[in-house]
Amino acid sequence: MLSAIIQWAISRRWLVILGAIVVTLWIFRTITQMPLDVFPTFAPPQVEIQTEAPGLAPEEVESLVTLPIESAINGTPGVSAVRSSSAPSISVVRVVFNWGE
Repeated sequence: MLSAIIQWAISRRWLVILGAIVVTLWIFRTITQMPLDVFPTFAPPQVEIQTEAPGLAPEEVESLVTLPIESAINGTPGVSAVRSSSAPSISVVRVVFNWGE
């Protein structure tokens, strides 16, 4: 079977070369028309505020540290989201800003 394919290709080498050229041109045309993004989509600008409060329970950290920071940040122009978490002795507030602001 394989030898028959090889013999056919050798006996019609100009047809094989023409087919290879057609396939190459078709691939080149397809590649040049592909919609490519040079730059990937990036994450929006973010700020992470980490605050230590040694010796405080998570509930105390939430009420004494996290909530005042969230309240101060919420009025900032260009803020799209404020996320926070409180754990024993630590508070983490992540602020996500809109693009271009």
